Amino acid sequence: MNKRFGLLLVDCVGIFASCQNETESATVDSLVSEESTVEAEESVTKTILFSSGVKDGITRGDKYNYFALEGTAEGYDQVTTIIEGTAVDYRETNNVWEFDYPYQGPGVETEITFTTDTSVLYGDTGIELADLAPESYVTITFIPNDNPTITPPAFTVNEGEAQNFLSEDSGINELVTVTEIREIDALEELNPLGKRLLEVEIQYVNNGSVDTYIAPNYFSALDAEGKNLPLRYTHFWLHSVAPGESFTDKVYFDITSEGPYAIQFFDGAWIDSEEAGGTVNDI
Repeated sequence: MNKRFGLLLVDCVGIFASCQNETESATVDSLVSEESTVEAEESVTKTILFSSGVKDGITRGDKYNYFALEGTAEGYDQVTTIIEGTAVDYRETNNVWEFDYPYQGPGVETEITFTTDTSVLYGDTGIELADLAPESYVTITFIPNDNPTITPPAFTVNEGEAQNFLSEDSGINELVTVTEIREIDALEELNPLGKRLLEVEIQYVNNGSVDTYIAPNYFSALDAEGKNLPLRYTHFWLHSVAPGESFTDKVYFDITSEGPYAIQFFDGAWIDSEEAGGTVNDI
């Protein structure tokens, strides 16, 4: 019995040692595989190369919390910007990508992705970076200016107020009304930063003679001190509005400070010309 037990023990030790060797080997192989994957990702030749505005994968808000990027995307006609899985903006490159962003950066630290993938269209939501070709996109971190210089907004409205934007030369005649501004409990599907959101209902009427486009980032919400609230990009829509048509939709902002709140029409998105008895918004 002792001999049989001894043989059994030897066999068990042998099996354990074999299993241990296999485990160690598998662990080493896994680490090697992970290292190889990292090296492969780092060695991917990107189609977008920044020439200024980005350092060590970071871009920072200037004194107004704007950020300017310059770069190249040789051979590609367009670079599209993705925030929170949403294509929020794009720039035509004419094969040379050099531009300044025309709007303020987010009010919080944010990952921003730029891609040349032609399958990504402005206004798309639910975009997974894993579905894009690795070489087609670059992700950088935006660091906001915590104490930006606050400049007077081009035009601001309160709840129930409307603004008419006109351009006779281009056939644009837009009537935009902020029908409601209210605080609500945060909606989980919007990936909020806190427990409360600002819900803004907007009515838009195209009284002009040409098609127009409108999206949530055409607006910004201001707190009592005139600072911007972060926009929830996860609730993003892009409406193409034909002459004579209208729509009503909502925009959501994270509440990071106290009201009363007002809505600013983002400078680069609107054209306004002088009208008898009307408000002039010089952009």
